[in-house]
Amino acid sequence: MKTKIRQEILEILNIDIDLFIKKLNEITDSGVFDEFREDIIGLYLLGNSRKEVAQILLGHTRQKIKDKAKREKKLSQDIADPLSKNIYPRIAKLMGVYQEEIAGEWAKILNFLLDPQNNYKLNPPPQLNYDNFQGSIGNQFFIFSGSQDIVQDKIDATNFYQRGLFYQAFHCFVSAWNIERESYGSGNPETLIYLNNCLIEKYKNNLEEQKIKVYTLAVVVPFYHNQGKVANEILRGISQIQSYINYSIYQQLPDLEYIYEFEESFFRLNNNHQKIVIKILIVNEQNNIHFPTNRTAERLCELSSELNIIAVLGHYSSEMTRQAITIYANHGMVLLNFSSTSNELSNFSTAEQLSFYRLTTQDSIAARNLVDHLTTIYTNSVPQNSSIIYNQNSSYSLSYKQTIEDALQQNKGIFNHVDDYPNLGNSHNQIRPYLTEITENNVNIIFLIPDGGIEPNSLKNTGFISRLNVNHCLIAGSATFYQENVINWIDELHQLELIENQNRNIIACIPWHFNSNSNGINSNNHIAQNFCILGSNLWGENNLTWRSATAFDAVLTVFRTLERYPINNHQELATNMNNFLKINQEIINGVTGQIQFSENGDRLNPPTEIVKINFNQNRQEWEWNIV
Repeated sequence: MKTKIRQEILEILNIDIDLFIKKLNEITDSGVFDEFREDIIGLYLLGNSRKEVAQILLGHTRQKIKDKAKREKKLSQDIADPLSKNIYPRIAKLMGVYQEEIAGEWAKILNFLLDPQNNYKLNPPPQLNYDNFQGSIGNQFFIFSGSQDIVQDKIDATNFYQRGLFYQAFHCFVSAWNIERESYGSGNPETLIYLNNCLIEKYKNNLEEQKIKVYTLAVVVPFYHNQGKVANEILRGISQIQSYINYSIYQQLPDLEYIYEFEESFFRLNNNHQKIVIKILIVNEQNNIHFPTNRTAERLCELSSELNIIAVLGHYSSEMTRQAITIYANHGMVLLNFSSTSNELSNFSTAEQLSFYRLTTQDSIAARNLVDHLTTIYTNSVPQNSSIIYNQNSSYSLSYKQTIEDALQQNKGIFNHVDDYPNLGNSHNQIRPYLTEITENNVNIIFLIPDGGIEPNSLKNTGFISRLNVNHCLIAGSATFYQENVINWIDELHQLELIENQNRNIIACIPWHFNSNSNGINSNNHIAQNFCILGSNLWGENNLTWRSATAFDAVLTVFRTLERYPINNHQELATNMNNFLKINQEIINGVTGQIQFSENGDRLNPPTEIVKINFNQNRQEWEWNIV
């Protein structure tokens, strides 16, 4: 079909004309329509008469017939033949009627196409980008690959999605997904999420007929932070459980050959007996703590009815979570947090507590476990001089620092706390004098607490300190210190032969690790085992982190509630989750272990793991691993 005709149908009629032509071509063995017959269909749908169709398509080729009456008769016959012999028979069969009922009745044909039940009417997604708000359910990408083929597929996919052409968008998403895995050995979780969303949109009417509920979860991630690496880690967990939940439902849909163009074995672990599918709205967290209000939270509450958003997953930093919770509480929206650890979040008001569930481990436990680990190492040693480097502009960093100080104070005979440096977010040159002080004071242990991305220099300076290896100090970091960057920094020194193939004195306390004895790939936790096996297939072993695991468990917590209590809106979910998880204190088995909540939204007995940077002789690479 000519581009101009197709474009007019899409813009004026909002009909998926490509899908209509495809279905007509599948009806008989007579072959596919040529462009001429496709154009006839398109022009009639746009309201042209037979004479106008003939003039547009054939007028210039019939000018040699001088007699006007004969010319018009010839033009009419050239259009009538393909209509009666090819076009009407196929349309009648597709509509399930006799040819006589629809021949020349293009209004009936148009009404058939516009009926949402027949899946040809396009439903473009809502506009999701506004000032200080960026969201996508498939209409834009936040993570782009370097390959031109992948970038082009993603551009095409998002363009189709914006126009409501979900069939076309799906195939472009699949192509991008396959090329990424073939090229890099790892898929892109954002692509997998949009691919899942596309299937839901494409088969919306089928899902409604089978009474399958579609729920939308919004996940707020910081694409700005650490070049999108943190966002990617989170989305791996989100996309993996979305696929688990939705897969068994996909098996009930028609046209399975279009669904399984990627490896079916990826999703073999799902066992969803509920009639539920999950759509994911990805939102970019601006992370500006200086705004008077959290526009991201406000906009998500505004969109909750239109998109059927039943819960929000996020925010990444403790500062943004603190800012957003009041807004969610005022709208009865549940916030499941997978990464914010500040002790301040344990002290919300009663109204705010009703909306809050924290899947990760709060500072009061993680920081103390880090000091307890060091206490077992140095109990019989001379007192160790320690120092804390943190960002005083971050409530999270302050929270962690305070817990560390309290724990050190209780172990005065083992640790001699020398001094603190509160400006980790400052410039590189401003930190140098303090590092000189550390050397002069013979500091043995540096506690390093970078913020959650509210000040970019915080992570940069963390790398600077890690590489210097000041005084050969042991560096003990918080969960925000657990980054791929640290491995890369150490490997850089190794490649330059500035360090040997030996273990560095760098440790951290995190909620979960791939090789966890209690919740890792070789543990007795079957959910964690399956998570690790499938995750390794999709992303590679070293790409599944604690952020992936806690994000997975956040969605799992919602899903387990929906299994028990089918709901219609986010207020009903808030009520049922509070009854199920806080009043009854039911236990959910997750990747990170048993999930149980106290009244304030904190986990009871949350997990911790102490990890250390080691050189893996078999792989010849540096890695974080269990101590």
